[in-house]
Amino acid sequence: MAVGAEARGDAAEARNGAVIRLDHVSRVYQVGESEVRALNDVSLAIARGEFVAIMGPSGSGKSTMLNVLGCLDTPTSGVYELEGEPVQSLSEDRLAEVRQKRIGFIFQSYHLVGRMTAARNVELPMIFAGMDPRARRDRVRAALEAVGLGKRMTHRPDQLSGGERQRVAIARAMVMEPSILLADEPTGNLDTASGEEIVALLERLNAGGLTLVLVTHDPRVASHARRALRMRDGCIVEE
Repeated sequence: MAVGAEARGDAAEARNGAVIRLDHVSRVYQVGESEVRALNDVSLAIARGEFVAIMGPSGSGKSTMLNVLGCLDTPTSGVYELEGEPVQSLSEDRLAEVRQKRIGFIFQSYHLVGRMTAARNVELPMIFAGMDPRARRDRVRAALEAVGLGKRMTHRPDQLSGGERQRVAIARAMVMEPSILLADEPTGNLDTASGEEIVALLERLNAGGLTLVLVTHDPRVASHARRALRMRDGCIVEE
């Protein structure tokens, strides 16, 4: 199959079985007397279990896209459906539940609590969800063992390498067993070897059925995705 035909086939498959669907979505911010169109009439479908990379220069709209997909921001216009549910119609309580149970987030700067151990950092989402302490302990251990840190559970972030901190962040993102993982420059603060280890871990999670959407500046990271989208001026300009 030709590359162009393969890409069209992937896009058609995504539309037919989409877990994420954007239909003419725009996000406009008011900055003083000017409007900034961070997303501009974006339509996109991502199938369950896909691995999609989003690339583009600073200011292209890729982080805004990730915030909208993660229900951290809402479209100004257009429709966003998450697993068939129109996001704009959800209450704040329901949106919080969706973020807590369906979506995992990974950030470039890890966002770990410095005074807490790796285990406690991973446990935080379950504490906020009101889970039973015994169930929390079992899940924390399983999550950290899954990312290769079973023997580093009692270490604080300042006792871990950058790659290990990102592994803790991934364990925390996965501990609530989300169906979608959103990663914003997850290798941006890492050396090449550590970055490759993190990408390999994300690939394994995706191979297990997790839908993965990753924002990156690095073409080497994007090359691991099944589909790569390039953004400019709030639009998807290439796929």
